[in-house]
Amino acid sequence: MKVAVEEISSVKKSLKIEVPEAVVAQEFTAAYSNLNQRVRIPGFRPGKAPRSLLEQRYGATVEEDVIRRLVPDYYQKAIKETGLRPVELPAIEKIELKKNAPLSFTAMVEITPPIPLGTTTGLKVEKPKMEVTNLEVGKALEALQEQHAQLVTCPEGHQIAEKDFVVIDFLGTMDGRPLEGGSRQNQPVQIGSNTMIPGFEEQLINHQRGDRVKVQTSFPKDYPKAELAGRPVEFEVTIREVKQKTVPALDDEFAKDAGPFTSLDELKTKLRDDLTARFRSEQERTVKSALLKQLTEAHRFDVPPSLVEHEVQEALARLEQRLPKGMTLSQAKIDPLAVRKEIEPAAHEKIKGRLILSAIADREKLTVTQDEVETALARTAQELNVSPEDVRRLILSQDGSLDVFKARLLEDKALDWVMSRAVIE
Repeated sequence: MKVAVEEISSVKKSLKIEVPEAVVAQEFTAAYSNLNQRVRIPGFRPGKAPRSLLEQRYGATVEEDVIRRLVPDYYQKAIKETGLRPVELPAIEKIELKKNAPLSFTAMVEITPPIPLGTTTGLKVEKPKMEVTNLEVGKALEALQEQHAQLVTCPEGHQIAEKDFVVIDFLGTMDGRPLEGGSRQNQPVQIGSNTMIPGFEEQLINHQRGDRVKVQTSFPKDYPKAELAGRPVEFEVTIREVKQKTVPALDDEFAKDAGPFTSLDELKTKLRDDLTARFRSEQERTVKSALLKQLTEAHRFDVPPSLVEHEVQEALARLEQRLPKGMTLSQAKIDPLAVRKEIEPAAHEKIKGRLILSAIADREKLTVTQDEVETALARTAQELNVSPEDVRRLILSQDGSLDVFKARLLEDKALDWVMSRAVIE
């Protein structure tokens, strides 16, 4: 095998690969021998048809088969021989296959660039000051209080007010005809939450349970469904229930209901400890982010465009997932090109940081053990409130293996290595 590497850029190479004539001839011989056993040629017993006749009838198909077998195999051999580290599948070009001649082809590949590591120890970063105050504890206590709030049915004759909860039936019409998808039964709504289109909830104020209300409003001009945007609509609304939220008193009984606590003071202590742990985690994330920024600014090298593009596509996909089901970015009046322009710099820096951390891990011979993988799976499962096996299945369904997950753990370990050798003030 002959391999010639042409440098297109520091991250893109052209590999001109030549498969020896003897190997090609042997592959053709095997292919035609196998074909001779499978096909039936009139006038010849199985396996006895002359090769010239097989070439005449099946030559193009056999050539395709030989190319499919040899090209991937010798591409992998060329990669191993050259020591290149591709970051994506190659673009195979200029395949030349002739009788009694070597097979030649060109593989265009993007690779991980050489990263001459500079300073990775003694980096200076300031740790943000975070202190758990009584105000933070009070806010956490109020949030817990809200979680234990209950909805209580309002007495007969209560007039609906802001922040009340109602259960309604409604039927929407437009131009005197029923609005497709514009009716609901037993729909819960909090007045003032802007759950419904503008002008809907306000028209229920001062009404009471059992009332039938005619709500007249219009869809917003920027409503995602263009056929409804800006058009007037009328709803026949029946108010089924009216409720108000009540929160429990902050006392020892509340603490007992909130968990394994014997007093309100004990609950406050636990909340303070939890906040302290969370603040420390935030401090660590901030420090690591600052260190990674220093590393990316201190190292200059080309980043493979395909890796950046992959990161951009993932960011766009995450953005689309946050939209209502079935809605596209265009339908949500979001310009993908504008979003791409905004997120590309961050995607570039993110990939650059990962490459630097990977280079540090290689230099320092850092590894991730199977026990560390299992611990990380268990930690992720706890955060998502699922089982570790569910997390494993999710990763395998998305990536096909745990390799990407392990790579992220190794990057985390490299960043921990940098942080342990940094000056944190």
